[in-house]
Amino acid sequence: MTPLYVLLALAAWLVLALFWSFRRGRGARLRGEPFERRPWLSVEERRCYQQIQDAAGAGYRLFPRVAAAALLEPLSRIGREQRRLAWARLREGWADVLICSATDLYPLCVIQFAHPGQGRGREARQARQTAARMRSIFAAAGMPVIELSLADLPTPERLATLIHEALAMTDADRIARPQPRLGRVDVDDDDDEAALLSELAAAMRDAESRSER
Repeated sequence: MTPLYVLLALAAWLVLALFWSFRRGRGARLRGEPFERRPWLSVEERRCYQQIQDAAGAGYRLFPRVAAAALLEPLSRIGREQRRLAWARLREGWADVLICSATDLYPLCVIQFAHPGQGRGREARQARQTAARMRSIFAAAGMPVIELSLADLPTPERLATLIHEALAMTDADRIARPQPRLGRVDVDDDDDEAALLSELAAAMRDAESRSER
């Protein structure tokens, strides 16, 4: 039979454990609003962002670091449990750069930055797995993904080619196309009219010279 003092010691230990657990739970509440601003993009990301905007052209708008859950949603035909898992998966990632049409801001394609120097630890492996899942998710939703390295960007010409090849794989009716130059037909018509008037004036001069003879 267990001595009474042992049982009392165990009971006291349980009471103390519950007490400290309660104190820690109450102490974990956030006090006030302890927040401050921080830079949205790093220096390398800002440089890359500007180059992407120049390569995409005026027909498109860029938005950095857009949450995947703000762009995508689970299919309506799947069950409740699958929807819950799908939402959890969407909350894992984001688009480093989102390219939209300038007319209606419709999302077209995504640029993800690769970070090869992150190491080989568990966190780096999880980050790579999350990035791979997000590429698959965006592609399944009809949004092509371009992967770029911040440390080794392609040339402006190559970057423009990559972006417009990806845009060609998405909604064709929202792809910006070069507009025809305005006024070209009017200039040609003016030239034709001037030539016709010149010919008429020459004919009238010939007729006057023949009548004088």
